[in-house]
Order: sequence, then C-alpha cells, then structure tokens
Amino acid sequence: MLKESGTVVSIAGNRAKVSIMRSEACGHCPAKNMCSTASGNVNVLEVDNSLGAEPGEKVIIEVQPKTLVKASALLYLFPAVAMVAGATTGWLKTGTDLGTIIGTLAGLAASTFFLFLHGRRKSEIGGPVISKVLSRKRIHPAEQSHTYC
Repeated sequence: MLKESGTVVSIAGNRAKVSIMRSEACGHCPAKNMCSTASGNVNVLEVDNSLGAEPGEKVIIEVQPKTLVKASALLYLFPAVAMVAGATTGWLKTGTDLGTIIGTLAGLAASTFFLFLHGRRKSEIGGPVISKVLSRKRIHPAEQSHTYC
C-alpha cells in the first residue's frame, strides 16, 4: 500500500485537495508529469475526504495496490489492445499496410475517447483516500510531507 503524508489545501464536498512533497519515487514514475504541481517539488492531489479533514490539517493519504493495478491496466493495457484490434481489423478489411495504419490510429482514437469519457465520471476504480488525520492544527505547507513504505 502506498502512503504519503500531506496537508489539506482545500475541500469541496467529500473531496479534498492535498499538497504533498514530491518524493524520490516520483522521479521513477512514468506518470510523474500527470500530477498537478503547485511548485517545483509539491504535488496537489484530489482525494476522497471521508474523514472530514479541514484545510491546513496534516493527513495520511493511501492508494490500495488493487487500485493501482486496475488504473494501470485501464491506462496502458486498454489502449494497446484497442490498437491491436484496430490494426487487425484494418488488415482484414483492406489487406494493406495503409489499412493497418488507419485501423491502429482508429483504435488509439477510440480508446483515448473512451478514457476521456471514463475519466469524467465517478469511477468504480477508486483512488487515493485520506486514511488518517495526523493533526487537527493548521500546518504551513512548507512543513509537510514524508513518504511511508
């Protein structure tokens, strides 16, 4: 289970934006540029706030391994399968390399469109959640994050 500590920046309903310091593990992550960065080494993540944390409070956020596997499969495996299916369909329909290329691009476009629509709705995959409120006092964002393994 991946755990990080951070500081709640803002809340909206049952969601919270949590500021965390970019850890060394981020340097090896293929999706490191996908995180919203407030400044050079601070990431801001939107998480489930079922514990009712308030802005300024220090919290622990968690991502379950099952959630990471599902998200990775959806983001990496699904487009690859769609591209292979598109390439196969293009080859079978036309019997040419051009048909294969067009089919591959159509599969990529279809998977990108699906992922765009899927990302706009509440996902059953889950995501990061606040698992513990460490302090109920206000903490300055510069004094915030540590990585837990």
